[in-house]
Amino acid sequence: MSDRAETRKKIDAWFEANSEQMISDLGKIIEINSVRSESKEGAPYGEESREVLSLAQSMIEERGFDVRVFEDMMIVAEYGPTPSLMGILAHLDIVAVGEGWDTDPLKLVEKDGKLYARGVIDDKGPSIAAMYALYCARELFPQFKHGVQLILGSGEETGFNDVTQYLNKNTLPPNVFTPDAEYPVVNIEKGRFMPVFGAKWEKEATLPRLISIVGGKTPNVVPNYAEAVIEGFSTEEVVTFCRDYSDKTGVTISAIAGDKTKTDEPSPCPITIKAEGKASHASKPERGNNAQTALIEMLANMPFAKSKGFEHVCTLNRLFPHGDNHGSAIGINMFDEKTGRITVNFGVLRLTEYEFSGNFDSRTPSCADDVDLLGKTKAKLANEGIDITYHEITGCHHTPEETPFVQKLLNLYEEYTGQHGKCTSMGGLTYVHDIDGGVAFGVAMPGDDNRAHGANEYINKEQLIMSAKMFTQAIIDMCVD
Repeated sequence: MSDRAETRKKIDAWFEANSEQMISDLGKIIEINSVRSESKEGAPYGEESREVLSLAQSMIEERGFDVRVFEDMMIVAEYGPTPSLMGILAHLDIVAVGEGWDTDPLKLVEKDGKLYARGVIDDKGPSIAAMYALYCARELFPQFKHGVQLILGSGEETGFNDVTQYLNKNTLPPNVFTPDAEYPVVNIEKGRFMPVFGAKWEKEATLPRLISIVGGKTPNVVPNYAEAVIEGFSTEEVVTFCRDYSDKTGVTISAIAGDKTKTDEPSPCPITIKAEGKASHASKPERGNNAQTALIEMLANMPFAKSKGFEHVCTLNRLFPHGDNHGSAIGINMFDEKTGRITVNFGVLRLTEYEFSGNFDSRTPSCADDVDLLGKTKAKLANEGIDITYHEITGCHHTPEETPFVQKLLNLYEEYTGQHGKCTSMGGLTYVHDIDGGVAFGVAMPGDDNRAHGANEYINKEQLIMSAKMFTQAIIDMCVD
């Protein structure tokens, strides 16, 4: 038996003995609702985001590793000679759990070989797999020729500011991957354009009228829920619109009567309209069904009295029509062979009786790096009396496929899965987006929809264990052999 075959046999045996403990530790990490919240002393991203780092730190220290805390945003475990040759960069923060779950999203549930919970694939499960890879590699080969770092952050879902600050004061190893995407290897990531826009007007009371709209919570998630409050219509009339636009959009739209004793007359009380769609990651809006844009389409086609608020709803319907996932209506639809087509997710909307604010999240192809996206969008919105109040623009990221580290990862993937290893591109942005030579390696298998950022997020249990084995092999290949 070759040395490599013997090493793989040892890795398999180690995880046979330790995988249940790995899943148990994942369950503990899952229970912390590490969505970014109010900044406090010693907890820049909120108490629970800090708590999840502390728990991970204690787990790693119990295994005998030294852990360094960086400004209460990230933790770093390092083993072997310094400076390290390899790094694994993952995150323990999550997006809001949202609606529509069949299980408790903050409890790890195993069903039919799959693990369900918020963060189980993005990115708590992969983080735990990387932790256990570090444990396994050191136990099998205590003497490393080169060092490895495991870096876990808590601000990935809200703009990567933790990594930005870390890089201002620290240098990463020259070979870094994040287990926060798909196999085989993602070496190209699209750019991102995210403007925040809105308008204000004088409050108007002519009936029938819009009182409010509340859409999605975060721009990088296709909203699976939206709600509007209106008055001046009969409940029967609203129910008819809800039925028609549920059929048209595929989003379930329903009405709650303000006064259920009068269904065929204009209600003296406000009527609440609820829209329930399907969430997905903003980089793959076609996998979801946007409840916000479906609700806007219905409202724009109802006979409201003339008002500035209603005019803006009609404008939003024209610029972000339901099902337009590529920005055609707003004039930024672009495509290139290397990175594919632009995606646009109208993800957040808050409308009151006198103002609205919204934003969209666009994942942009490499050709857009040379296009004035802000200028084009700003002009389009300005024509409708809407101002951009804030924006973020990030260019594309590309690590050449010929890079030796990339080739090692591709070969490793082929060895463990028996599938052809090739580089791919994606719309999602990861921690390595602005890191020279950085790539994403796992953990979703090609073509799988693990419902990241959506309800019933999951990962196949054996797939997670196999990923941990591959991460172990990567550490051994780079730092031991």
